[in-house]
Amino acid sequence: MSAVIDLRAYLGEPRSRLLVLVDLQMRNYEELARDPYCDMGSCLENCMAAIRHARAHGLPIAFTRHGEEPRSGEPSAQSAWIPGFEPKRSDMVFERQRPSCYANRLFDNIVSQSGSFALAGLIADEACLATAIDAAHRGHHVTFLNDAAASRGRAGADARSVHAITTKAMELFVDVRATRRWMIATSPSTTRGHRYG
Repeated sequence: MSAVIDLRAYLGEPRSRLLVLVDLQMRNYEELARDPYCDMGSCLENCMAAIRHARAHGLPIAFTRHGEEPRSGEPSAQSAWIPGFEPKRSDMVFERQRPSCYANRLFDNIVSQSGSFALAGLIADEACLATAIDAAHRGHHVTFLNDAAASRGRAGADARSVHAITTKAMELFVDVRATRRWMIATSPSTTRGHRYG
């Protein structure tokens, strides 16, 4: 990721639809894959379908990742991307130290220009939910792709149960859709009259 992206191209399109992918990093994959109730295969399959759709239709893609709090004078430590989910040179990449993607000021600026985006990825019970709440406070329209996201198990609740609860909580702040429905809504022939991120 040594290339510089011209972010002005994204700022110039006020109603652009944006796909935001959260924490598709190996350490998250390894943690979630250990939980037998977490369907990582289906989640990543739907993430890849959303990425392919966005690239095929020229929708901007933003990858966000959580980094460890840097020690003084050192860059933040990052986990590798999941193989096959590495950002391309044309994609945006935002790093943050807190759960919400809005913790990155540049992400906040870019999203504020469009006001809407689709959200998918890992650690949905923390990162996606925090981002959804922050988006609602800013009046941004978000579509959460619940089948392209995965949550962690918690004490007394397995990953599937936590994800179901997370999805219900998300409904208070965003639209919740299956990836296939989002892809249909954002296809060129069906975008008229739809507000899907």
